[in-house]
Amino acid sequence: MGVKPVDKRTRNRAKRRMMVRYGASAADKTAFTKNVSETGLFLQTNQVFKPGSTIQVQIQFPKETFSMWARVVWAKTVPPGLAHVLECGMGVCFIDPPPEWIKFFHEWKKQSASSNNRRS
Repeated sequence: MGVKPVDKRTRNRAKRRMMVRYGASAADKTAFTKNVSETGLFLQTNQVFKPGSTIQVQIQFPKETFSMWARVVWAKTVPPGLAHVLECGMGVCFIDPPPEWIKFFHEWKKQSASSNNRRS
């Protein structure tokens, strides 16, 4: 038997629900994240774009907002009546995320982890 490969995508993901604006030419739709990483995020929405599409995303933090272009890697829709029960949305990969985002993400993730540890 072989060794199961490690999913590198899960390494630096932060499981957080945050509001994100997104869209093809302007960020005119609203969704929420399920997880965020320095290279992309999972948008929980039934208003998905086709894989390969380029979209604009705006991630809103309390004191800062980041706007980046992203490529849709995968997308899944479900019947509208089941959207609250079944997982739907799309995974996106940032296109050339700025150094400010990468620095902010690592600091934010570290602060989030330490505040979660204090609650335990």
